[in-house]
Amino acid sequence: MLRKSVSGLATIVERFRPRFERHKLDTPERLADFLRTRSSYVAQTSLYGYLKTRMGTSYRVYFEDDVFSASIRTAAVKLFLSCLADLTVFAAALSGKDGTLPPDGAAALAQHCFRQAAERGLADAGAGAVPAETLERFDLRLRATDWTAAAADGRHAFAGSEADLVRFAPVIDEYKALDREIVTNSIRFRWRDARDQLRRRIDAPALSGAMRQGGLDAADR
Repeated sequence: MLRKSVSGLATIVERFRPRFERHKLDTPERLADFLRTRSSYVAQTSLYGYLKTRMGTSYRVYFEDDVFSASIRTAAVKLFLSCLADLTVFAAALSGKDGTLPPDGAAALAQHCFRQAAERGLADAGAGAVPAETLERFDLRLRATDWTAAAADGRHAFAGSEADLVRFAPVIDEYKALDREIVTNSIRFRWRDARDQLRRRIDAPALSGAMRQGGLDAADR
């Protein structure tokens, strides 16, 4: 089970790495694909890195335990959805930062991309359908989002996934309290690259046009 988990992670990381440096993010589909792969990468490398560091040389024993392995998979899915929510809101806010997309357009883009990316991500992981409560919670977040601030805040827009890495990790509370600062710094570092890539690659005018052409504007939400 350990070899399967570790080799599987390595395969995922290598498969996603080339996709981080390519085309412009000029359609909702391309943006959703970026959001899915990057969120999965950040979630898995952050979670597995934390667990391996905390367990030290005894990590093999833990990973070979069926119950613990199941808890890791559950934590990975939850953290993926949390990472996806943060990155999606930031990307949509970035799309509307220059006024290309109004707030309701940014919300419509975020809703579409989150649902598409979450469905594909969970299907790839064999984790079933996206929980209804996850979609409801994300929709509530969209209604409460200050889109200008979400783009301007940068690092602070990712506070949810930073907290959830510690919250969801299958580690006892005593260790979580000790590790919190180091662990949140580790995922914070990984998010910097995602934000930089979005700023370089996102094409807000093209996204806006593609949304109108595809009937994905706010009126259809």
